[in-house]
Amino acid sequence: MSQEIQEIDVLIVGGGVGGITLAQWLTGLGRSWRIVEQEGELGGALKHSEYPLKWIPALPQISGAQYLAQMKAAIDQQYCYLAQQVQSISLADGFECGLSSGQQIRAKKLVFACGASPYSPFKAAERIIVGPGLARFNAIEPASRVAVLGGGDNALEHALFLHQRHCRVDLYARDQLRASSAFLQQLQATRIQVFTQCPQIELLQQGEKVLLNQQQYDYACVYYGYAPSNILTKFPLLSLPDSGLREGVHLIGDMTNAPFPSVLLTQGQAAQLAKQLDFELG
Repeated sequence: MSQEIQEIDVLIVGGGVGGITLAQWLTGLGRSWRIVEQEGELGGALKHSEYPLKWIPALPQISGAQYLAQMKAAIDQQYCYLAQQVQSISLADGFECGLSSGQQIRAKKLVFACGASPYSPFKAAERIIVGPGLARFNAIEPASRVAVLGGGDNALEHALFLHQRHCRVDLYARDQLRASSAFLQQLQATRIQVFTQCPQIELLQQGEKVLLNQQQYDYACVYYGYAPSNILTKFPLLSLPDSGLREGVHLIGDMTNAPFPSVLLTQGQAAQLAKQLDFELG
């Protein structure tokens, strides 16, 4: 016996800050939606963020996790399908999507908000940390020798944090440093050794040490930016020959490859798209 197909206005693939914001706006506009999230909890990378979101107006001390909790409380989570994935999509009076649970959803519009993952040419290991997160530093003892790889804000922020914990920090950038002036000024007041123009790096964990170009460290931390989700490659019918997307398919958040991504930019994209979708749905 075939399962009944749910008919909705918008299917949101991805339950991070972009997907949640879009769902909240669609609710306010009187539109029906569902979120499909592959993790067992909403929030994406933000749910692990202990950092103050200094750029959120009027909430300068709120952490990413705290901000996320307020966002989650603003939507009806019965419409969020967790630990599930979209396994099939066909074109049938909109987009007919089959979920890993066997549920079938037909949506008039399809929005991908799957974010991005930390990029690293090196595999994470016990002493090779990939991507942000202060909790990852719990095992690093003061006086440890740590190599930080990257030249952007994430790399410098974590290098400065490790320096404050009295670690001996060396910073390796593939090109020049490209962090904000505030971080660069803080860096100048430290003893952190900076090595630029290092495109070729060999990194290997060897027992209780890490070897970086034959230099020995206790830990290495990699901050080479993010790679947007490649989920669209699973559904080629959603792409057009000119590399555009089929009408009715939209991207928000890190999947848009914005040059200066932020929580506020993603939320702004979600708000703008919600109003656009409401207009198009008529």
